[in-house]
Amino acid sequence: MRKLIILFLFSLPTLLNAQLELGFRAGLNMSEADDLRATNGDLIKAAQLNGINAGVFAKFQIGSIIALQPEVTFSKKGFVTSWDNSDSSSMLNTSYLDMPLMIEAGLAIGKRFRIFANAGPNVSYLIKAEEEFYDSMNGETTKTAFNFDVESFERLDVGVNFGGGISLRTRRWKYTLNARYNMGLKEIMSNKDAMSFVENAKYRVTNISLGISYFVFGGRL
Repeated sequence: MRKLIILFLFSLPTLLNAQLELGFRAGLNMSEADDLRATNGDLIKAAQLNGINAGVFAKFQIGSIIALQPEVTFSKKGFVTSWDNSDSSSMLNTSYLDMPLMIEAGLAIGKRFRIFANAGPNVSYLIKAEEEFYDSMNGETTKTAFNFDVESFERLDVGVNFGGGISLRTRRWKYTLNARYNMGLKEIMSNKDAMSFVENAKYRVTNISLGISYFVFGGRL
């Protein structure tokens, strides 16, 4: 018990200087697929697809440099595939619930501005997946919503984020511009039947977002 009291007393200055922010962030996802290949051996190309991201976060500032920021974000991702020997194309639209934990290192510029770099792991849960296929032979486009009961897609994706940005403080409010790159580490499809002509796809997502947060405690100007 005495050791716990001593540890608490040593930690007290850090705890008293800690800051807690609660906030909202939203922006643009620019996603594509890496390691993509066609099941029939044809040359395949993957084009970028844009989507949105929006979510909430809590930021716990520890000292003057380090901060921890867990988040829960709705994120639209996808890609467009095409082939060298065909004018047909396929667009994959997916919706995920992203749950990153960002570790931030920042530097104050004056009293109101701060620049930072951040990185951390990300876990994503797949909510919805839909394919939009354009058949150049008849000029028709068909949409197919995937049934997760047949396990066509991996429901969980894991990856890493890294990026940076700048923030502006005004009284107890803060406004943040953040750019990140997310590198997925798992294949999106759990079997070859998910998209019968594409396999081995892993997400690569660049996102830019604006955030607004409120200092619940600490960090008074």
